[in-house]
Amino acid sequence: MAVLTIARLILIEAVRRRTFWGAVLMGLLVVALSLMPLVVKHQMLEAVNAGRMPYAQFVWRFPVVRSLITTLCLGVVKALGALFAVLLAGGAVSGEIERGLLAVILSKPIPRWQILLGKWVGINLVLMSSVYVWTTMVWASMSLQRQENLVPILIAGLYLMLYPLMVSTLTLTLSTISQRMLGTSLALVIMAVAWFDGIFNLIGQNFNAPVVELMARFMSLVMPQSVVGWWVEHAMESITSVTNSPRNVNIGQSPTYIKDWGIDHLHFAHLDAVYLVAYIIITFALGVILFEKRDI
Repeated sequence: MAVLTIARLILIEAVRRRTFWGAVLMGLLVVALSLMPLVVKHQMLEAVNAGRMPYAQFVWRFPVVRSLITTLCLGVVKALGALFAVLLAGGAVSGEIERGLLAVILSKPIPRWQILLGKWVGINLVLMSSVYVWTTMVWASMSLQRQENLVPILIAGLYLMLYPLMVSTLTLTLSTISQRMLGTSLALVIMAVAWFDGIFNLIGQNFNAPVVELMARFMSLVMPQSVVGWWVEHAMESITSVTNSPRNVNIGQSPTYIKDWGIDHLHFAHLDAVYLVAYIIITFALGVILFEKRDI
């Protein structure tokens, strides 16, 4: 079957183009960010020793800072995974068409769906492994700093791998019908729209603006990144929940419309998971259909 062969070629190409080193550099960035609590702790203790901060204030403030930085690290992993997905999948089809490489492959008796599936498998092997390695780096750094095994971070990493999977599937589908720059730009626009669903939801709920709240729901359907975000937050709850923490003040929360609708109308609590899986499958199937119809 050509799928595994094409996936292997994608991995070889990633190494040849130094994608591996790009992933390493991104991982080092995440590790550097995870070390920020050490810097903050040092500065806060200096303030305590100099009499500028009561020790009791340090005791309750530092866990809040550490919680926020941990959340920030996973947010950066999510953002880097999405960016990495767009970069890898953006020209997977259109780029090879522009260079004439795909015409050579299609001259062989290989079904187009196998070509697309092989690319999808290869790209996501790179993406998902990179995201989990970055998350493992955060886990190791934070566990050493706190002198405890923070298993919830590793669980959150399993959910974070779904985000680049979703983004790469969408970007790969766009790559079958548009030029590389256009497809990449469209994917970034859709990601940006989905990313701001929490802000729109906050405005809609707090300022009695049903239209804005409806827009937030639409954004959560266009790309269900909020589903992954909620799973990560729930996985991390035991680590990031700190008494008197201001983390939820004035921060827009993504709507849970899909999950709530499933509970209210279907008495089914996991409609958000079903929607996420269906989103990936349908988006990929659409890419296969479009790729089959494209003249090369």
